[in-house]
Amino acid sequence: MQIDEWQDRAMGWARSPQAKRVLEAAVVLLSAFLLLLFLYAAWRRVRYPFEVEWIESNMLVSVLRILHGQGLYVAPSLDFVPYLYAPVYLYLAAAVTKVVGVGDHGYAGLRLVSALATLVSCAAIYALVKTETARRVPAIAAAGLYVGCYAMLGTFFDIGRVDTLFVCLMLLALLAQRRGYLILAALLWVLCAQTKQTVFPMAFFILCAEWQRPRRMVAALATYVVAAEVSIHALNHATGGWYGYYVFHVAKGLPIVWRQAALYLPTNVLAPIGIAWVVIVAALVLTRPQIKSAVAMFYGFVSVGVIGIVWAVQAHRGASNNAMMPVFAWVAVMFGVAMARLLERGERRGMPQLSTLVLVAAAAQLAALIYNPGGYIPTQNQRAATEQFIGELRALPGDVWVIDHGYDALLAGKQAHSDVQALGAVLDAPGLPSQPVREEFEAAKRDHRFSVVVVDNTNPKGSFQDIDQAYPLAISTGLGPYRYMTSQAQWFLLPCETPLALSRTLETADRTIMPRGCDY
Repeated sequence: MQIDEWQDRAMGWARSPQAKRVLEAAVVLLSAFLLLLFLYAAWRRVRYPFEVEWIESNMLVSVLRILHGQGLYVAPSLDFVPYLYAPVYLYLAAAVTKVVGVGDHGYAGLRLVSALATLVSCAAIYALVKTETARRVPAIAAAGLYVGCYAMLGTFFDIGRVDTLFVCLMLLALLAQRRGYLILAALLWVLCAQTKQTVFPMAFFILCAEWQRPRRMVAALATYVVAAEVSIHALNHATGGWYGYYVFHVAKGLPIVWRQAALYLPTNVLAPIGIAWVVIVAALVLTRPQIKSAVAMFYGFVSVGVIGIVWAVQAHRGASNNAMMPVFAWVAVMFGVAMARLLERGERRGMPQLSTLVLVAAAAQLAALIYNPGGYIPTQNQRAATEQFIGELRALPGDVWVIDHGYDALLAGKQAHSDVQALGAVLDAPGLPSQPVREEFEAAKRDHRFSVVVVDNTNPKGSFQDIDQAYPLAISTGLGPYRYMTSQAQWFLLPCETPLALSRTLETADRTIMPRGCDY
């Protein structure tokens, strides 16, 4: 009898207006808490003087080249190869870096662009849902869902990389398109594509969602195609064709990893935020949107375009969590709209328990994303270890190739050289432009051009797999595999004939030494 009475009270509370108010407040507070977690982590990391992700280092090297008037898209060499990205983020980061300076916080300009782009993305998600539903709580929940993916997506939201600006411009383009500003949307799509070129076909496809308004659609498509062609031609002309070589020719040569392609939907898209997908599917089943309506066309085209193009990226070698950011941004929008539609159905049908269930599901999804930001903030010990590493680099004689961390070399007073990922993509690319740098690379190994090579792995793959044969003596750097880092400098590689005095400078009691065939 007591159990039945408890159930009656619980069901009564679930149907009450008080339950809805309490759960709405919980959703808003959880969203705000996730935003505060991001702001705390981002603020602590923006000012950190060393990289928090390995691609950051050579992104900063690229920004410094822009600030020093050097070309970004130039002939590949061991001294510099650009990443296979379009240039908008790098030039914007260069402008911000010029204002804030390099100084003791070299990465601050890049990270500020990324962190601010994340906040604008949250605002755009809120605006998209609010435009569609006129409801604040679902819009807040949608923004909270996206910013709450910070830890799950590898903390890329405040890292000095192109992804956050790319997502931000994508969302602004979608917002402009949904509000009917199609010419503005087309121009924003061009900026988005010139931030990350994979969006070029996706933007054209999404603009076709306006097919029910053919004149406006044709005007938008014409604007997009002309602006895109003009920007590509201008960049190719300014760089002697090297922009097109890197952004299109080399990038398309990355091989497909079929396992990644097959597991994309279940592992990357559905599993991480399963509750949100349940809410979305429930809304599709229970509210039955009109398939041929302009709203359904927009959401259908965007869903196919975003999820499809990210699948094409995620299926290739080198893809990481950052590739998933546009998918989760769009899922956040759909989640907010689905919430609103289900809440409206519950109110219209006199089913308050449906509203309660939807709000409980939203709160549960947001709560599942809570993380400890301290795990992603470098500690004083980690900072001290990196400073020691920089000091050891500074003490090494001759030219040193820090193969994945070019800015560390600059901090040590050494020359920055090409990053392994950018250089490896060129070495693996077909065609004559890669031949001179391939010959330069082979000569550098044969002649021991570098006194020391610093690597993240003693068994590199691809074009770098035999570098340990030219530099077989390996001494550990003492840097640990930090949680917030995807890769870290782990080994000093030296030739067998390295003078004993040089190798001794790197030895300490806690270092691992692997002679690997050297008489040492």
